[in-house]
Amino acid sequence: MFMPFTYSSEMQLSRQFCSYCTCHGYIRRRINSLNTYLMIYFILFSIMIYYHSLTSSKTTQFDIQSSSSSSSSSSNRIMYVIRTSSKFYTTRLKYLLQTWILLVNEHVYFITDKILPNISYNHFILTEKICGHEKHAMNTLCCKTAHDFIFFHRYLTKYDWFCHFDDDQYVNINNLEKYLSTLNFNRPYYIGRNSWSKPLNRLKQPYPYPFWFATLGAGVCLSKYLVHLLEPYTRNISKFINGCLKENYHDDIYLGFLISAYLNVTLTKNIRFHSHLEKDFYKDKQKFFKIFTEQITFGFFYPYNYPNFLPNFYQSHLDRSHIRTLHCLLYPYIFECQIKIRQYLLNMTK
Repeated sequence: MFMPFTYSSEMQLSRQFCSYCTCHGYIRRRINSLNTYLMIYFILFSIMIYYHSLTSSKTTQFDIQSSSSSSSSSSNRIMYVIRTSSKFYTTRLKYLLQTWILLVNEHVYFITDKILPNISYNHFILTEKICGHEKHAMNTLCCKTAHDFIFFHRYLTKYDWFCHFDDDQYVNINNLEKYLSTLNFNRPYYIGRNSWSKPLNRLKQPYPYPFWFATLGAGVCLSKYLVHLLEPYTRNISKFINGCLKENYHDDIYLGFLISAYLNVTLTKNIRFHSHLEKDFYKDKQKFFKIFTEQITFGFFYPYNYPNFLPNFYQSHLDRSHIRTLHCLLYPYIFECQIKIRQYLLNMTK
């Protein structure tokens, strides 16, 4: 039955409207304050759904001895060589051992000064006696990089790609594999991120021409054929070191010079490789969340250059540079990551 509109009902409606206006302003402020949380929630939820549709495999823990990690061996036969130091084991390397290295640990080798825990003896080369005490000097860096090629030449028949990384880098191995699978390792490929926006303008003989070089701090990959071509220049440690000192180039510049001047191979630039020197990479939060799943390497430099805006899946002393959190965002199907993400979402909604 139709009820006539009375004065009392008009007053009641007016009060309801005023109450609505007050509540509406409050709700709007609350929504604005939750925008960041909703964005993170949406990203986490989307990634979880996506990866769950791809695989149901689980890794039960972050442990370098995990047998399940060896099942993720590289179909592209990639060798990963990491330059590190015993003094950086607890502040840098241990976070890599808990994350991406787990997925390819049988293919990872280390150039280091002293014996490191949780690493097989046949997976590292000690450099202290030959390269001296750890310091960021030209001869020391060239000496340690020269040891990369000991591993490269030793396993030339086992691998198709040979990649160098530092101990402050996270490697998205899935993206690296996909990228390298598009290239022919039987051709000479020198892949990395150019250090400078312009080539190095060399005037010195016998090669007075500019050349590009890739920063080792962002990661560098060489094809099997290029490693073979480099053998005359990298067959022993002293030859590589003497070449650095003669040209007055640090290790990454000298490597680029060898490849460009003596082998006539140009750097294949890839901007998805990142070093800790990129000060602006972690400044734009929205841009980072938009592109981070597409990147290949991430460089971390605590406490200055690292994604401090990422959600805290772990206590700060367990994930100082947010490497473990980044790993969980990229691999949310890992069992431990599922637990951490659920805990975070639960705490966020309280």
